[in-house]
Amino acid sequence: YEYFCSQKGSRNGIILAMKRFVGLLCLIIIANILVSCQSSMEEGKIQQLFDLGYGKSDSSIDISVQNKNSVDICLRKGIFHLLSQEEAKILRISSYGQTLAMWYDPKRGSAPLVLEDVQMSDFSSGKDLGRFAIQVSFEDPGHIASDSRQMLYVSDAEIVRRFDSDGRELPFLGQEGIGGIRFPVITSLDVLSNDDIAVSCSSESGKAVYFYDRNGTFLHVLKWDGQHMPIPVSIAENHPNTGGSSIVASLESFLPCFLNGRRVVMLKINYYYEISDPSSGVTISIEPVGGWIIETDASNGALLNSFPLQSSLEDLGIDQQMIAAQSNGIFCVRWRDKGLSGEVFRFNQQGKINGKLDFQVPDADASLIDMVVGDDGNLYMLTQLSTELKMYTWRILTLR
Repeated sequence: YEYFCSQKGSRNGIILAMKRFVGLLCLIIIANILVSCQSSMEEGKIQQLFDLGYGKSDSSIDISVQNKNSVDICLRKGIFHLLSQEEAKILRISSYGQTLAMWYDPKRGSAPLVLEDVQMSDFSSGKDLGRFAIQVSFEDPGHIASDSRQMLYVSDAEIVRRFDSDGRELPFLGQEGIGGIRFPVITSLDVLSNDDIAVSCSSESGKAVYFYDRNGTFLHVLKWDGQHMPIPVSIAENHPNTGGSSIVASLESFLPCFLNGRRVVMLKINYYYEISDPSSGVTISIEPVGGWIIETDASNGALLNSFPLQSSLEDLGIDQQMIAAQSNGIFCVRWRDKGLSGEVFRFNQQGKINGKLDFQVPDADASLIDMVVGDDGNLYMLTQLSTELKMYTWRILTLR
């Protein structure tokens, strides 16, 4: 009897301990859920970083109503660079809104108010120049990019000019590399996550992306004519080219990036099915098929991967605009008709959505100047109001 009672007491103790353990485990799970919910709320919340005035100084940008979109933005490691194309002026701004440096062409009317105006000869003195402004003669600056060292790359007419983090100018980039011949029309500049430089160009014969390492050494160029776009197998099988019917592939945009140890170019292609009268050749209808992301090898153009842009079963993805391609995903935006608002989707390389943001700029009369996805994966948007410019940011919700 004593043995039985001792065994029974032991079992009761074990049961009590298990109940306590389960209770503690439930509390931990609930706490994690609450933390996750709080994190999700913060990720979708808008934050105003800083504002800029209108003007030609080191803390303002001169934007007329007719040229409201003439600003190009890049962001690396929390440092913004804004190129005001009409002013031929570049501002380096911290995430707190403090202007750290300024490159400007005095012939366009800009001048520093707070920053110290320095000369190129001051760079050889070895002294710390602090927050500086420096005069640069620009011809026609159009695009800007920066790397992890805060080196600047600026397309100016048909060359790419380079400025180190201290502000001094380095020899320019041409097609063959440093000091090379001029490019065709430069449509964009990108610095990849490994600091390679990509110069995207357009000409009558087609499009091209020139790649260089961080020292300016030429690597390779990818060219295509824009007429012969890849067609996913599933589209070709479901929409066969028959008499009077054909698939039309329309290249909307492309972005060079560095993924999984290699340079790639992401294409956003919209596909349509055109039905024509076989006898007359007159188009009867054009039906949308869908928008796709096509991943190609930057060295030879080989098809590596593809997936449809679908946020739901009914979504064709044609109205999604690709805005960034990074190691953590491909970012696309779908705008709404009212105000500056919409949805951002982050797709992994298999086409699954792993991040989402529903955004709304609070100023009803705001217009978009430029937007960028930073190397931190956050969305940044520069907007124009009647009296100032505002920089907003959102954290994109990670879906689990």
